[in-house]
Amino acid sequence: MFLYGIAISEQEALFLIISVAFWIALIGGVGAVSRTKVSGFSRDVNNPEEDLLFKSFVDGEIDDDEYRFRREALRRVPHPCTHDGA
Repeated sequence: MFLYGIAISEQEALFLIISVAFWIALIGGVGAVSRTKVSGFSRDVNNPEEDLLFKSFVDGEIDDDEYRFRREALRRVPHPCTHDGA
């Protein structure tokens, strides 16, 4: 078998194909996991204010526009425990 003009055996070609497939799968898997952890879901499950707002929306106390407005306002307010280095 010839690969770019170099004679290699079938075992070497199989090893090359398996090695390339392994590294593609490994890098792709790490990328997929890190992408999921970074982007995550848009709704923070540990935010009790958003949970309360969502409950009000579900109960019909506020409409869709009011829910979206308040949710975005909550997400813009930084958490009191975070430090911006100042």
